[in-house]
Amino acid sequence: MQIDWSKITWFAPEEFDDPNHPGSHTLMDARSIIALNQLREATGWGIITHNKHGLRGCVCVDKTGHSSKSLHYPPHCNAVDFHFDCTVDAREQAMRVLRSGFAGIGIYYDWHWNNDRLSVGFHVDLRKRPQVWTRKKGQYLYILE
Repeated sequence: MQIDWSKITWFAPEEFDDPNHPGSHTLMDARSIIALNQLREATGWGIITHNKHGLRGCVCVDKTGHSSKSLHYPPHCNAVDFHFDCTVDAREQAMRVLRSGFAGIGIYYDWHWNNDRLSVGFHVDLRKRPQVWTRKKGQYLYILE
């Protein structure tokens, strides 16, 4: 599925690039970009993808930095790491992400951005089998087994 960028209101293609590989957003699953755009539209809250500032939180061409089966890697490339640019309570943010239609959802309270700890950050993806998780003291805790 090719993406029609004229219908993506809230994001630019480079926000999904691997920062080491300009133009790699073309590897990204269009459904993820569309769903993230819909989440932004529904909430009215800004979304900062973690590729935006040189992090590898969307497409990762070189298979390093994530687990070996990561959905950030080609050929899948349907995962996005992001945080909202808002002051809304972390629980409300998490509830909106849980209702977003993504099948894989990671809720992280240990991420940093610009040297500040985020109240909450998210990983979303389009895996086939739904899964929700968080991380506490470096250990992953899976809500759905």
